[in-house]
Amino acid sequence: MFGFLKKKLSESVEKLSEKIRKKEVEAPVEKIEEVKKPVEKPKPVKVRKGVRPEKKGFLARLRRKPEEEKKPTLKERVVGRVLERGVSGKDIDSLFEEMEFGLIEANVSLETMDFLKDRMKEYLVGKQLKRGGIEKEVRNTLEKILVEIFDQGEVGLEKLAKSKKPVCIVFLGFNGSGKTTSIAKLGKYLTSKKFKVVLAAGDTFRAASIEQLDVHGNRLGLKVIKHDYGADSAAVVYDAKEHAKAKGIDFVLADTAGRSHANRNLMDELKKIVRVNKPDLKILVMDSLTGNDLVEQGRNFDEAVGIDAMIFTKVDVNEKGGGMLSACYAVKKPILYIGLGQEYGDIEIFDAKKFVKDLMGG
Repeated sequence: MFGFLKKKLSESVEKLSEKIRKKEVEAPVEKIEEVKKPVEKPKPVKVRKGVRPEKKGFLARLRRKPEEEKKPTLKERVVGRVLERGVSGKDIDSLFEEMEFGLIEANVSLETMDFLKDRMKEYLVGKQLKRGGIEKEVRNTLEKILVEIFDQGEVGLEKLAKSKKPVCIVFLGFNGSGKTTSIAKLGKYLTSKKFKVVLAAGDTFRAASIEQLDVHGNRLGLKVIKHDYGADSAAVVYDAKEHAKAKGIDFVLADTAGRSHANRNLMDELKKIVRVNKPDLKILVMDSLTGNDLVEQGRNFDEAVGIDAMIFTKVDVNEKGGGMLSACYAVKKPILYIGLGQEYGDIEIFDAKKFVKDLMGG
């Protein structure tokens, strides 16, 4: 998973660490000698007649001028520079110039690269890094920035189910992104948590879509609410909600037709589904292999109906992974889960810190 992106991130850590480590010191240590200053003898204190000399004590210490802060010697400063290295903005700019084509090849968008570069500057420029800990510091910094991108909060399905019933979730996305299979996987997960689930066959447009959801429903023991092909999708989802209310069911998982954001009729239909049914969550399902087009998909669906969370499919066979990183940065919505195979149990509820640890090889 994401082998190519992992390699490029690892290279960036090594290259930046090497750049910092090889920075030249301003002066060689062997040529530095401390300048010995002559020791000044204390001047004798003259005591005027009739004036008692100060007693050594609390008041005397209060009257005494504060000692000047001791400044490090030239030798101490140079030795410090040998043991530590400062990070400059040029170091980081140079790194990203070298890595740009590799990161683009991994499907990382330019705007995401700019964010990574700017944040690395904020964290590292001007910071003194100990020679032995440079690579660890750079790695930890990059890890922290990646968590910022991926961690957009969490989708608390179980908490939501305790506050209302039924919870209506509408799934949307492009053709072939894996919506129907994702619905089945989430249905399996929720029933394993002892929740009651009903499926809504809201895709009345694509041939065999209703039968496909029916097959999943039969395998999982879940009822499917369906109408005929060409029926109003909003009405199908509405009927599923009413059925769930009558039967005390916790979740309605509604399928919709795959569509391009450029297809005005289907986008209008999606807007109607949302307007009529007021779903609790609108989840955008995206094929992680799509690459940088994920950014446009995410933005356009979010502008059209306002997505609440994302699911990325086929993550297990994705070697590049930069598209997923870029989509998360662009859309800034939580990831509900990632798909890791064809079986119903092949999902992983998303944990940004764990995911980034794996990505960084930690």
